[in-house]
Amino acid sequence: MTEELISKKEVLDLTGISYGQFYRWKREGLIPESWFIRKSTFTGQETFLPKTKIVERIEKIKSMKDAHSLDEIANLLSPEMKDRRLSREEISRMGWVAPEVLAYYESVRKEQGSYSFKEVLFLAVIERLRQRELAPDEIELALSTLLVSDFGKIQQEEFAWTLVVLRKEMPGQFVLSRQKPQVSVCLLHAGDILFDPQAQTVVKLELNKLIEEIKPKLAMFDPDPNPKFETDPNPK
Repeated sequence: MTEELISKKEVLDLTGISYGQFYRWKREGLIPESWFIRKSTFTGQETFLPKTKIVERIEKIKSMKDAHSLDEIANLLSPEMKDRRLSREEISRMGWVAPEVLAYYESVRKEQGSYSFKEVLFLAVIERLRQRELAPDEIELALSTLLVSDFGKIQQEEFAWTLVVLRKEMPGQFVLSRQKPQVSVCLLHAGDILFDPQAQTVVKLELNKLIEEIKPKLAMFDPDPNPKFETDPNPK
C-alpha cells in the first residue's frame, strides 16, 4: 500500500504554520530532505510529502519549540545513534527496561560488552511484549525474528516495519490434546495483509515509531551519574 501524500500547501493549511517556519525547519534539518517529493501535476511541478509523517513531525516540533532550541530539537528528533553504545549499568539507570527483561536478553545475546542501538531496540520490543503479558516462548520467537532481520532497512525512515505476533488455536483440538496454541511472528513492511479468521493478532508494534521514541531518551540521557559540576537550580 502506497503511503498517502499531501501537497506542501495542504501541509501549511492543516498544521497552521507559515511558509517561513516550514522552510526554516527544513533548513535546520528538522524535516528530512528525503520527504520532499516532486511530482508533475496539471499545473506543473509540485512538492508533496508523506502525510502521516509530516503531520506527526510538525506537531512534535510545535510541542517542543517552547522548551528547546531548533538545534536541540533536531538532535532529539534524529540524533546520530549508529555508533552509540551503552553499558548494562547505563541501560539499568535509564529506568524503562525491567531488570528481568535485561536479564533475559543477556541470557540469549550473542555479543559481549556494551549494547548497540540495535540491541536497545530489541530490549524495548521485549519490554513492550512483557507489558502485554506474552508467554516466554512468544517473546523468544519474536526476538528470533528480529535477530534475522535486516536492521539497516528497519532503521531507515522511508521503510515502515511492523512486528506482529499471532496466536492460532484450533477449535476442538486444544482441550483434547492439551497442546499450546500455535504462535507465529512476522515482520510486515509498508502494506496490509489479511490473516485467516482463526489467527488472533496479539501484538502489533510499529518499529519505526518505537525507534523514534527511543532516540530522544538516549539523546537526553546523561551517562555520568556523578557529574563534576552542579547546575544552577534557579537559572536567570
